[in-house]
Formats: sequence, C-alpha cells, structure tokens
Amino acid sequence: MLKGLETIKIRVEAQSNTALEIAQFLDKHSKIEKVFYPFLRNFSQYSLAKKQQTLGGTILSFKIKGKKKEAFKFINKLKIFDISNNLGDTKSIVTHPTTTTHRILTENERISLGITENLIRLSIGLETASDLKKDIATALK
Repeated sequence: MLKGLETIKIRVEAQSNTALEIAQFLDKHSKIEKVFYPFLRNFSQYSLAKKQQTLGGTILSFKIKGKKKEAFKFINKLKIFDISNNLGDTKSIVTHPTTTTHRILTENERISLGITENLIRLSIGLETASDLKKDIATALK
C-alpha cells in the first residue's frame, strides 16, 4: 500500500485530466442529457470547485437520454470500462448507481438525490483519453 502511495499524486493528476476530457466530450454528445463534473463550466458549483480544488477529480456522472434500458445498453457495450460498484482504481470503471450503490434507497429518496435510472457513473483510470472516448462513442452508437 505504501508503494502505491508514492505515485498517487501523478496518477490522480493524469486520471483527473482524462476525466475532464471525457466530461467535455460527453457534454457535447447528442445522446447525453446532462453531465456532472465539477470543472465543467455549466456545473452548478463550478466556481466553488475552482476555488477549493486544483483538479476536478477522477469521477464523473452523466444522464444518458432514455431510461434504464438505454443505460444498460450503453454499459454493456463498453469494452474498456469494467462494470463494478468500486471507485478509484487505476482501471476505468462504470457503475449504474440505481441498481448498485444506491439500490437500498427508495425510489423517492433516489430521485430527491438525482439518482435516476438513466444516471451512469464513471471512475476514470489510467487508460488514454482517446481510447476511453472511442469506447464511449462506440457504446453510444
């Protein structure tokens, strides 16, 4: 564990830079309803995030247009991202919060938190941004 901590700053910087690039890519895509990432200018707390953080982080969420069916269709078409409910790995991960991390909440509780059936969470790993964008673009077709 201590060995891994030696490179955490470099890894998190690289992952955060890639996460911003992925967030910007998704934000412009016609099949995406909304992207949630602190360093996107249209994020509700963008100014606060820029004051408090040097990077936007390694995790982003987005709502795909449609419902649970479209979310699962997208998730199942991904080749690089692993399906998991863990976050913060060196490997990119995709999660469907409604059916994993937030499944014990009632539907009303999830909706009040913005956890809808079309919400998808990505934890960005160390793969190249171009490879991840290609994987996402292919899965969105």
